[in-house]
Amino acid sequence: MTGKIVNYPDRSRKDLTRKFAIIFFIICILVSLYLFIGQTCAYLQVKKEIKDLKSSVEMIEADNERLKEEIILLQDKEYLEIQARKHLGMVRPGEIIFFVGD
Repeated sequence: MTGKIVNYPDRSRKDLTRKFAIIFFIICILVSLYLFIGQTCAYLQVKKEIKDLKSSVEMIEADNERLKEEIILLQDKEYLEIQARKHLGMVRPGEIIFFVGD
């Protein structure tokens, strides 16, 4: 028996082409995953920022309402007198102030 070694050049080329196709496919999947994860992270970050801004707007609106009520109260002379006595320590002539420690 004479042994002949037979080379199949087409087969090695097919194997090489198949390997490149698989590598290309894997690279495409990895790039797609990278882009998807990047976009998902950006979306979640923007969503968190929107949530923070909405809560900030709610706080500012509540503060605005409180200030509007304060404006209405400041137009009342009795309220102004109470605030002047409380915060500025103002007294009427002849009154004596007693401070009690906290």
